[in-house]
Parts: sequence; structure tokens; C-alpha cells
Amino acid sequence: MPQHGEATMSGEQGATARRVRRPAWNDTRLLVGLALVLLSVAGGARLVASVQESTPVYAAGQVLVPGERVDPEDLVVVDVRLAEGASRYVDAGQGWPGELYALRVVGEGELLPRAAVGSERQVRDRTVTVPVDPATVEGLQQGASVDIWVSARDEEAVGERYEAPALVLQEATVAGLPQERGALGVGSSSAAVQVVVPQEEVSAVIAAVDQGGKVTLVPGAGGTG
Repeated sequence: MPQHGEATMSGEQGATARRVRRPAWNDTRLLVGLALVLLSVAGGARLVASVQESTPVYAAGQVLVPGERVDPEDLVVVDVRLAEGASRYVDAGQGWPGELYALRVVGEGELLPRAAVGSERQVRDRTVTVPVDPATVEGLQQGASVDIWVSARDEEAVGERYEAPALVLQEATVAGLPQERGALGVGSSSAAVQVVVPQEEVSAVIAAVDQGGKVTLVPGAGGTG
């Protein structure tokens, strides 16, 4: 017959065995912990892969001058690690995009930004600042296509009078708007808006402004550019 002391010792040993028992594979906490470790490892691997991934882009093989046609022979292909910033440059892995011209100076060895090249029309276009009624600026957006209408001053009339408006240019592009648009219209007779016009139309737009004509920008059917 076991003694009281022996029974107590046996019970303590059983409790200890239960406490140090190894966790089973179906333990919920163990499974959750393993899942978190696996997700962390997978995420780290993807991050390392994205950092190490390179993208082929064009770089200038010589100095590119504004107005000059850019051909593939003027460029070199380089592999760079730019991550999300690669979208700002001309991708050499997509093939040559077509006829391009330099819009600004690109130094030799400099990566070729998308904004530094454009079409032949963009090369010929010029930016002209025109004064318009401040009340009409609120409806304009940068990049919008507008028609330029000008009401010439009536020189024979007494006082400030204008003739019927005439269309000077269709499909100009709004390049810049006044900085403080909220303050326009109060104590201000005009607001300066920058518009991009073809080179051959620059003189007509400037002449209309210099002769004191009233310029109105009418949003075109094309909307924003």
C-alpha cells in the first residue's frame, strides 16, 4: 500500500510532466506563429528582389540640344535600379517610341527623362502670357485646351469700347495659371495666364495683346490635355 508521501510525490511528478510537455503540431498558437514567420520571410524576399531588380533606360551618348531630333544612335542603354522612379525616364526595354525631339538640354551621360523629349510640334510651340478677365480664370485648369478670342479696342468710340470678338487661335494649351487664384477678381483688372501656341501664331497673339484688345479664353471641345 503506497504511503501518503509517495502519492504526493507521484502527483507532483505528473503535474511537472504536464507542464513541460512539448506542444502538439495542432496547437493554434504554434501554427499562427509559424504563419507569421513565413509571411515575414516571404515579404523580406520580395523586398530584396525589388531592390535588386534593374531597368534598362536610355542615357544621352552626347549632349542633346533643344530642337534637335533625337535618334537611338544618340543614346546608350544603361541598366539602373530606380524602383518606382524608373517611370520618369524613357524605357529602353519597350522599344524606340518614335520620332522625338529634345525639349531641353540633356548632358552627356544623363538619363533621358520623358519630360525632356517630345514631338516636333512641341519644339515649335512657344509660351505666351496673356491678360484675361480674372472671373474667367476660375474655370480653367493647367493643361486644358482653349480657344483664344480677342475683342479689339474700338479706336473711334468715345471711352473704352470694344469691337465684336474674333477667333485668333484654336486649341491653345494652358501652361500656367496665377498663383493666388482665390484673390482674383477683387481690385484686379486682369489676370496673367500662360498659354502654349504654335510659333507661327505667336505674333498674332502678341499683337492682339499689345493693341489693348480684350482676351477671352474659351475652353475647347477637347477639354484638358
